[in-house]
Amino acid sequence: MATVGNHIDAADILQRANLVLWRNATSFRPGADFMPWAVTIAKYEILSYYRDRGRDRHVFSEDVASLMLQTVQEECADPTERQLALRTCLAELPEKSRRLIRLRYESEKTMLQIAETLRRSENAVKCAFVRVRKLLEACVKQRLAAESVSASP
Repeated sequence: MATVGNHIDAADILQRANLVLWRNATSFRPGADFMPWAVTIAKYEILSYYRDRGRDRHVFSEDVASLMLQTVQEECADPTERQLALRTCLAELPEKSRRLIRLRYESEKTMLQIAETLRRSENAVKCAFVRVRKLLEACVKQRLAAESVSASP
């Protein structure tokens, strides 16, 4: 999404990248770091997208796409302490809360769509999100504070 700017195209690119990953699964070395390998495959799918759409003036140029890809690769290859803390905190959430997060951010559903899926009011879903976000924020702050204490001499 960061390199394309369009949810539909990003989803299509992701699906193509997933197919390539699946087809080339035997070439992945056990014990190797998965993310750099997967991001490289996604990079080639994104570049292919730009090549195929090169005439559309609403699409980023290949140079801009390469710069954006470089930034994404750097962040994926070396997650920040905050990102690592967030991953841990997400894993510690109750399943109901993780489901809310997945519906919103992986499925990209609106609050109303989530409310319909969960058979709850939109207001109840919004309140649940506020609670989950506050839990995550507190958890991340606590983890970062604990890490800074343990890292100081």
